[in-house]
Amino acid sequence: MKRQILGLDINDDLLAAVVVEQKAGDNQIVACAFDRIDDRNAVSDHLPVLISQVGWQTGDCFCGISLSCCSLRNLSLPFIDRKKISQILAFELEDQMITPVSDQIVEYIITGTSESFSRLLIFGLEKECLSQVLDQLRQCNLNPDAVLPGTMVLAEQFLSCGEHPGDFLMLDAGLHAMDLVLSHEGRIVFARRLPYPDRIFTEHPFYFQDGRAGIAHHEEAMACIAGLCETVRRSIGFFRIDSGLSIEPGQLILTGCMGQVDAFRNKIQAELGLEVIVGHLRQESGIFLTDRAAENWQPGCFDHALALALGGLKKKQALNFRKDEFAKPKMFLASRPQRLAAAVVFILLVGGAAGLFFMHYRALEMRYTQLGREMKTIFQETFPGLTRIDAPLMQMQARLRKAREPAAAIPAFSGDKRVLNILADISARIPAPLSIHVSRLVIDQETVQVKGTTNTFNNVNLIQSRLRQSILYDDVKIVSATA
Repeated sequence: MKRQILGLDINDDLLAAVVVEQKAGDNQIVACAFDRIDDRNAVSDHLPVLISQVGWQTGDCFCGISLSCCSLRNLSLPFIDRKKISQILAFELEDQMITPVSDQIVEYIITGTSESFSRLLIFGLEKECLSQVLDQLRQCNLNPDAVLPGTMVLAEQFLSCGEHPGDFLMLDAGLHAMDLVLSHEGRIVFARRLPYPDRIFTEHPFYFQDGRAGIAHHEEAMACIAGLCETVRRSIGFFRIDSGLSIEPGQLILTGCMGQVDAFRNKIQAELGLEVIVGHLRQESGIFLTDRAAENWQPGCFDHALALALGGLKKKQALNFRKDEFAKPKMFLASRPQRLAAAVVFILLVGGAAGLFFMHYRALEMRYTQLGREMKTIFQETFPGLTRIDAPLMQMQARLRKAREPAAAIPAFSGDKRVLNILADISARIPAPLSIHVSRLVIDQETVQVKGTTNTFNNVNLIQSRLRQSILYDDVKIVSATA
């Protein structure tokens, strides 16, 4: 079963999308597209076209935003437990943020720990900005699983590739600003957004056209890069003093659309005195390109979006601003592992229910057979003369009904002689002190037959004499009287 992940990067200069497909353990880039934007508020105008170009339908989506949207701070706390850090963090940041902490979504990564304290790199994103991004995505039917800084995800991907030293500097260069990310001993410890030096240019020194960045005015561009490198040195120096860490980056990874410009790259290498390597995340991660994606692929434009899509393959993101009131609603059986687990549970339940039903059916069948044999045995013992037994219960019920029937049917009345009148007459003429137990009483059209038991022969004669006095009977006879 294949899985598709959309990495969508919204930065200050470009809007880029990369679709990574995971199938049978192999990952490949199946589609990519980018669009130039001058204003992040216009994202909703460009996004539908971009989504259409990559042919995105449904799947996991991870959205990256620019570091310019975030407030970054380095902080040390006397805790190493994440729960305690989360509880105290808002109070520690209250006097360090321009915007109130209550109006921001705060995330952090741990840059280092010791026995008694933790060093943190903190990211604050205004709730209004996050709400705006989510609204723009919602208009295109996109509901991202995570919203996080694209530059940080890219740096994490370079770290996970393992082809760079533990201490390296990554500069992500765009048309108007540069992101600085510093790694120490395999961890990201420092990050800042560095706009190009504030100078009034008659024309901007850099340009972007047909998917390629370049230098429009060489002297202005070189002066801009030199000023920027001075800001980089100063920022790293301040961080060394503040953190007490001895950090000497052994390599500089240059990414972004300006990283493809040779003059830009050579100037930075000369100013900072570090080996500059242009980042190519696709090559370092070993992911394949389909023919369709290979036609448009440009590392400087798509590395951020690719890093977001590859980061989506992990179970949990180090940073994610989609939490608290902005958390993505959890859908029942939303992921493939959940669906597989539910299918396994359903099969086990159905199998268990079927097994119990079969066992119960077999037990009932055995009990039914046993009772049938017992009924047949009782029937044979009760009616030994009957040889053919098909349905012992029904045959026994019929035999019992026949045995209980009187020799002649008792009519409700015979002419003007009603049965109740006859019974009342007999009862009234037998003296109350006289004891008689009637065992058989038959009334037909012509006769009344009474059979019973009494104490003495005199009682029999007394009953005969009393009944002879009734006008209902022509004659009353004693058929037999035995002791």
